[in-house]
Amino acid sequence: MKPLLIIPPAPARWPGLRELPIHDHPLWWDDLQKRFAEGLPGTQDAFALIVDGGLVLACAGLCKRHDLGVLSRVFTRPEHRRRGFCRMLLEALIGWFDMSGGKWLYATTTADLAEVCFRKLSFHTIRRAPRTPHDAVVLLRAVAGVPVDPLSTARGNVAIHDVARANWPTVATLLFNRPGPDPRVPLDESAVQAELTALELLDQQEKGVCQLKAAFHGPRLVALASLATNVTGDRTYAMITPHQDAPAALREAVVALARAKGYQHVDFPMEALAPTGEALRVPPAPASVPPAPGESGAATSVESRTAL
Repeated sequence: MKPLLIIPPAPARWPGLRELPIHDHPLWWDDLQKRFAEGLPGTQDAFALIVDGGLVLACAGLCKRHDLGVLSRVFTRPEHRRRGFCRMLLEALIGWFDMSGGKWLYATTTADLAEVCFRKLSFHTIRRAPRTPHDAVVLLRAVAGVPVDPLSTARGNVAIHDVARANWPTVATLLFNRPGPDPRVPLDESAVQAELTALELLDQQEKGVCQLKAAFHGPRLVALASLATNVTGDRTYAMITPHQDAPAALREAVVALARAKGYQHVDFPMEALAPTGEALRVPPAPASVPPAPGESGAATSVESRTAL
């Protein structure tokens, strides 16, 4: 069987995909339906399916934004595992990602699945958090010679923009590489939750709980801000990630937004919890990704619920 490469929207295929027990979190299903069945403006998504008649046996999805990608929703029905479906799906999506100009592809999965499948496709671990029975890991597959950290390539003047669901890969990339919303949580731990954290923030914005703003250097999202907009009274609160080194223009934009919504004071409560000095530093990583024999390179991310 060969994978079908699908560029959304594909509403006719949605009922078959919905039958797979891919995730147990409703935010993942809501996002998948928006992307796969309805199609989201501004997104570059691709899905690979292995089907037998009308039955979907295995699937994988890739969400791309500029040259960044997040690979997730990788699942094979238990009775059809160990047939090479996972590798076929990943190879199909990686080929599409490379041909469409992708450079950094991320995936979050478990350490055992990383060894079984992803290592063979030139993924390597950049973050690792302890779990039982298997650790959770964030993986990266990057084009040979590029810096491991895509945020290090940010150049140009700072621009402040709104954030929408189409920005999910760039928000996740920020959280893979920089400390998350709670500065007390180690980077490795927050990174393995980055994809869900990004979905939660976007969901809260769509429900009117908050409004998101981000600082960009060109296509690179380098800092993210969330302003609470469901708070009554003249005081509200906001959060900026990362808690240090974010462009000053982002904080100014958040304060201006709050005032436009009628708030007189904006608190940043998480800043008081941020560590100082050496603790602020991001763990070191290799300066660039070496070429892999027979590989052109790319980058990937899969979540800890991935099932192959």
